[in-house]
Amino acid sequence: MEVVSESNDDLDFEAVFRGQYPRLVAIGVALTGSAEVAGDLAQETMARAHREWALVSAADAPTAWLRRVMKNLIIDHHRRRDVETRANHRMASARTVESDSPATGSAESEMAEWLDVLPERQRMAVVLRYVDDLPVAEIAIVLDVAVGTVKATLWKARRRLEQHMATEAAHG
Repeated sequence: MEVVSESNDDLDFEAVFRGQYPRLVAIGVALTGSAEVAGDLAQETMARAHREWALVSAADAPTAWLRRVMKNLIIDHHRRRDVETRANHRMASARTVESDSPATGSAESEMAEWLDVLPERQRMAVVLRYVDDLPVAEIAIVLDVAVGTVKATLWKARRRLEQHMATEAAHG
């Protein structure tokens, strides 16, 4: 009987997985409003990292690579969701049926609704900063922009959210 031992690369991947998977899920929940979708996207991110582990582990910032993949998967998810929503609206209006979409009321979906008022880059920067608690320099690496751009993006996002909250308060 042959004893198979794990390589250091497998152990390193396992450590990264254990440390980063929950953080990726938190990013996903904040940006999608769904723990299930977030878990699926985080799992896909880690599967891609495992397939490319030799490349990822040799990178200067493997965690930035993970977040960049997660960001791209979330963008793809939003695009698919938007296409599905438009198709559903077209079908509903073609049948002249009113659609009722009950609010779930969960904190996750409320956060995602608030973040939906932000453009994609602002939304991602806010989540990386305030959900994932990354420093501005690391966010710059993930978003592949300058540090000053991250600072400006966060400032604009806070202003946009303040304006949105003021509008909501005035009308609600």
